[in-house]
Amino acid sequence: TFSPAPGSYSGAQSVTLTNVTAGATIYYTTDGSTPTTISAKYTGVIAVSATKTIKAIATAPGHVTSALATGIYTILPATKPKFVANGEVP
Repeated sequence: TFSPAPGSYSGAQSVTLTNVTAGATIYYTTDGSTPTTISAKYTGVIAVSATKTIKAIATAPGHVTSALATGIYTILPATKPKFVANGEVP
């Protein structure tokens, strides 16, 4: 599970990954590639400050590897206000 849910956000997000299977280890990528058990091991929050695709799998003793989960986070950087001089229209 991704939290917050994948989607479009106006600012940076702190993404957490969870799995309902006790003792599961989550592996993930942030470059859009498919994760394997040699990918980064999830140990805490993933900072997302620009548009990013997170893909994750989970493994646990006595269980098969989970299905691939994908979360796409789109981040609408704030626009800077335009300077208007002498009554000009920006």
